Amino acid sequence: KENILNARGLFVAKFYNILNKLHLKMIKTKKRLSENDSDGPVKKKSTKFDGIKGGNKSAKDGGLIKPNKSGNKLNSAENKSKGKLPTKGSGKPSLNRFAGKPGNNKFAGKPGNIRKFDKNSSSNKPGVKGNLPADGEKTDWRKFKQDKKELKLKRKQAKDSYEVSVEAKQIYEKLKCRRTEKKSDLVEKLYNVLNRGDVIKKLIMAHDTARIIQCMLKFASPTLRDELSEKLLPYVVEMATSKYSHFCVLRMFKYGSPAIKSKLVDSFMGNVVRLAGHNISSKILDHAYHTVASPKQRINLRQEFYGELYRNSKDEHVKKLTDTYKDSLNMKKSILSAVKSNIDHLANKQLVDNSLVHAVILEYLEECEEDKIEETVSSFAPLIPLMLTTKDGTQAAVICFYKSTPKNRRAIIKTIKEHLIKISTHEQGHIFLLALINSLDDTKATKKAIYDTLHPELETLMSNQWGRRVIEWFVAPADTNCFHPSFISSVDDGLQYGKKDKSLRRKEIFEQIEEPLATTIAGHPNFWVSNRHIGLVTAEILKKLSQEHFEKATSAIAEVIVDPTWTVTVEEEGKVKNTKNVHDVEKIITEATKAKKAKRLAANAQDKEVENESSDEEIIEETTAITVRGIEEPGMHIVLKKIIKNDKERLAQNVDAETFGSILVKKIDAETLRNWISINRACFILLNIFEQNSEATKSALKELLKPLCEELKKGTGAGQKLLLNKIEL
Repeated sequence: KENILNARGLFVAKFYNILNKLHLKMIKTKKRLSENDSDGPVKKKSTKFDGIKGGNKSAKDGGLIKPNKSGNKLNSAENKSKGKLPTKGSGKPSLNRFAGKPGNNKFAGKPGNIRKFDKNSSSNKPGVKGNLPADGEKTDWRKFKQDKKELKLKRKQAKDSYEVSVEAKQIYEKLKCRRTEKKSDLVEKLYNVLNRGDVIKKLIMAHDTARIIQCMLKFASPTLRDELSEKLLPYVVEMATSKYSHFCVLRMFKYGSPAIKSKLVDSFMGNVVRLAGHNISSKILDHAYHTVASPKQRINLRQEFYGELYRNSKDEHVKKLTDTYKDSLNMKKSILSAVKSNIDHLANKQLVDNSLVHAVILEYLEECEEDKIEETVSSFAPLIPLMLTTKDGTQAAVICFYKSTPKNRRAIIKTIKEHLIKISTHEQGHIFLLALINSLDDTKATKKAIYDTLHPELETLMSNQWGRRVIEWFVAPADTNCFHPSFISSVDDGLQYGKKDKSLRRKEIFEQIEEPLATTIAGHPNFWVSNRHIGLVTAEILKKLSQEHFEKATSAIAEVIVDPTWTVTVEEEGKVKNTKNVHDVEKIITEATKAKKAKRLAANAQDKEVENESSDEEIIEETTAITVRGIEEPGMHIVLKKIIKNDKERLAQNVDAETFGSILVKKIDAETLRNWISINRACFILLNIFEQNSEATKSALKELLKPLCEELKKGTGAGQKLLLNKIEL
């Protein structure tokens, strides 16, 4: 018993000794926490007492964490074996939440590693960019941002053009204000500030100061604008490829005098191929070639694509590609190879939407040998939509389609399918579509790939001048009433690349589209007789329809025509004054400024007249749409006569067939007829029904008109008199 009691006392003494040590540690920890309470949570320090019950408690509770070999991480195996993981009832959660999960703590200290987030690290000093503050300090973000601004300002001030740019920006702020008067004086002052050494060259390339030069080109006097443009001419090639300064080149084209514009085009010489292959300068080169360059300059621009020989020296005798080798045929292969290399480079960059490039491609395709053209056609097949914006590009695209393999043709059709509406309504693009329809043997593919895509947008096409031509070619291909003979012959050149007979091909196409056409007309007849242009196409469609579809479409149209409220839109031509002179730059700027001002006032509901007084007045035609009664409109009168004229041909094929005249007589009522006989043109329509229709239709019309003979006798028009004679016969 004594031995047991002695052992127990010894154990209790040791136990109290340990508790005293723990108590002292806890007091020190609480003291440290109270000192650093203002700095936020403090990272726990691991101790050798980890593993004792309650050792996984947070430092705030006096708990201690046993360090592992790295001095930072809890040994998970040891902790698990002793059952020291924290439980739900252990108070606050442990700060070391990665304990027992090796590899989870990516910030664990490793021998030789620099601890990036260690507050005591010598690299983290206050005042240095991106560093955390030292212990007990807070970051002054205002001071931090101010230091950053000052550093940026010092870098700018190190440049020799800094003071000039600051002064120029102050003047520019006044110059761009719309209320500022005498802007030409400010521009002159600004020019004197910038005209020092190579300051303009440095400022023209910067994003902020390039705007100053643009503003100067707009508001400068003609003399100063020419002087400034002369200063910029040596840098035009570099400016044209710059993200910001290329706008200055466009301003020079817009506001410059004819002499300056000519010099601008000449400054491109020697770098044409490089500019055409750049995403930004390609558009500027297109503008220069299409709208500014003279015929001689256009030839010189094209010559640079013929090879390095013509890059720095131009030949006056070379007008086109064939002139380069007409005296020495052995040069043909090398020159064509150089042209192919240049256009292939542009095709790879997809920069073929350029009128200059289109002209060069057309020349190459016309002279290229048959065995080598397939490679070029294959590379341009995906780019066909980009080539349909100019006449030369459309001709080149047509050649590509004609000389393509069936596989490439399918690829071209697939490429243009999503752009069909834009192509159909484009002045040049619709020609390519007509050539495609006329030469494609697979009529089912034509209907499925082309017409089915266009059908939902028929009204959009019919509202457009070029879209109507596409519909007319589907309905009446190569009809001289709709197309000029020279145009028909140019489109028919593609027939040699097809195998099917042209009449059979055209018949198959129309048979597939007549039903959806007739259904569309019957569904919305008001649109199809809404004006003279659409009405003429409607007359052609009705002429070609089979009897079943004809009756369905005609019945719907007749309902519209006999309606007393039927009206159509007419474009009335009138003469108005326009003071814009193409070569008078000052007037262009004045006009643009006044137009902007007028638009702004209109938006604010402030009606103010902008007076345009000028001695040089140019008369132009302007059209305005007005609404008139359909039966009185001259254009619709011609349309109705044309539709009725076809009744005789339809009766010649089938005596018992319903005609437009017979359907119209059935639909018309006494009130509408009474209104018509007072209109001269309406009387002529009734007269045409008498002349072009069967005896049954004539008798029915006579019965309707007999009660109105007295009113016809009162009429003084030629139509009333002739109609009265027909009734009395």
